Amino acid sequence: MVKEYMLSNISKALNEGQFSSDIYLSLDGLQVDDDKLLLTIIVTDDNDEKLQEWEVTCTGLRNHKLDVNFFEEFEVLDEHIFLWEFNYNTADLFFKGNINDINGVIGELFIIHSNLAKGQIPLEKYLNINYYNVDIRHLLSQGEGLFSKGPVNLIKVYEKVLSENGYKTSIIEYPTKGSTVYKIFVFGDSYVVAKDFQAFQVL
Repeated sequence: MVKEYMLSNISKALNEGQFSSDIYLSLDGLQVDDDKLLLTIIVTDDNDEKLQEWEVTCTGLRNHKLDVNFFEEFEVLDEHIFLWEFNYNTADLFFKGNINDINGVIGELFIIHSNLAKGQIPLEKYLNINYYNVDIRHLLSQGEGLFSKGPVNLIKVYEKVLSENGYKTSIIEYPTKGSTVYKIFVFGDSYVVAKDFQAFQVL
């Protein structure tokens, strides 16, 4: 008989299991069907014997990165850097002006971005440099233009740095966030961004 668990209860099922040796979790298969992703996760022992098998259904799929390596920890989060672009409105940041210490501004941007993003996304990701194939210094030396387009929470941080250093700034916010709130399932080096997650124990 198939037993249904909310994803957060897999840990409980594993802790209650009677295992004679160490156990290992790994991604064993996946299937994509429109906006739904089905993951097969297996639990094995030291002898590579399958002890449990789980099917995790990720509904409302938006993004994912999957790795087949073993993992020990997993969790579902409603606050994560990779959720910003899905759970926050998008905003454009425009700037105008010229200053002498552009390198100082870049340094401040890098530090504050690093503190927020914790190495998960590069500073350049949301800056208006990739389209024109220029660097940040060249962009800021243009005198005016679109500096960045991205999640409004991050854009407001960039705006504060620019305005405090003498640039005139303006933000246009787009209400792109709908009623759906996305979550992220993180396991090992893998993650899935989706609307909902359900886990079914099939073995």
